[in-house]
Amino acid sequence: MRLELAGSLIHPDPLILKFDSNQNFDTQKYIDLGYTHFDVICIGGGGGMGGGIDTANTGTLVRNYGGAGGGGGFHRVRGLLSALPSSCPVVVGAGGALGTEHTSDPANTTDGGDGGVSSFNGTTCRASGGKGGKRAQSNSLTVSTQAHGGEGGLGNRTVAGGGAAGGLAGTPSAGGPGTPGTPGADGTYNTVVHNIGQGGGGGAGGVGKYGGTTCNAATSGGRGSYNPGDTSVYGPGDTPGNDASSGAQNVVPGGASGAKASPLNKLPYIYGQSKGERLAGDPGVVVIRLTAE
Repeated sequence: MRLELAGSLIHPDPLILKFDSNQNFDTQKYIDLGYTHFDVICIGGGGGMGGGIDTANTGTLVRNYGGAGGGGGFHRVRGLLSALPSSCPVVVGAGGALGTEHTSDPANTTDGGDGGVSSFNGTTCRASGGKGGKRAQSNSLTVSTQAHGGEGGLGNRTVAGGGAAGGLAGTPSAGGPGTPGTPGADGTYNTVVHNIGQGGGGGAGGVGKYGGTTCNAATSGGRGSYNPGDTSVYGPGDTPGNDASSGAQNVVPGGASGAKASPLNKLPYIYGQSKGERLAGDPGVVVIRLTAE
């Protein structure tokens, strides 16, 4: 007796797809190529930095910073391609916009924008963006600016935030160092419950004075998706930085971290970070690994 099998017994090699912009994933195309399973990671966009006061060496000589945004959340989901619709929308969260600064009036500063949600097939896999950092609400050398850091994003969530808490601004003193603020909290990574990660909390903004006086130091940004037993997706937060124009030390808040897609793409790149510098938040990402099993 001779048996003949139709089709090929050769399985395609694993395939990694990285999405940097909104597109559609053609499920049926990859099923036709012989793939059976998917493994997807979504990381939300980082929040933008809040606006501060820059007197540009005039008037009160104040140079203060808004808070840094929170880092993007993380979500990982595995499943059968056959359980998905023939075409799946892929949404990549944009980084939050930079808040507006002003030369003297805190009423004209604005909060940083929230990072956008990243998702695969709607609710199949999703991760919210980090909240934007808070604006500076004072140009005083003795009153807190309330320039708190933004909350981190969270896996399996669409609304910005939900992750690690942002840092809280301290109270400045004209001669420094003032009352210290608190750093942005570290985001956790839960490998047991649906592989959900929290973005780190953004650092709080500091207050300086032209001529090099640090009236109140900024605080650090939190780590993203941190688990001491599994650092495969962990991203480190940033420490406070210096303001070159005023000479004040450690008044720039530390940015918060998002996460890596290393379990799928084997790369060290971090997505969904916030920036303590005068920059918008980094965008998120969607990475899919396809296998034939």
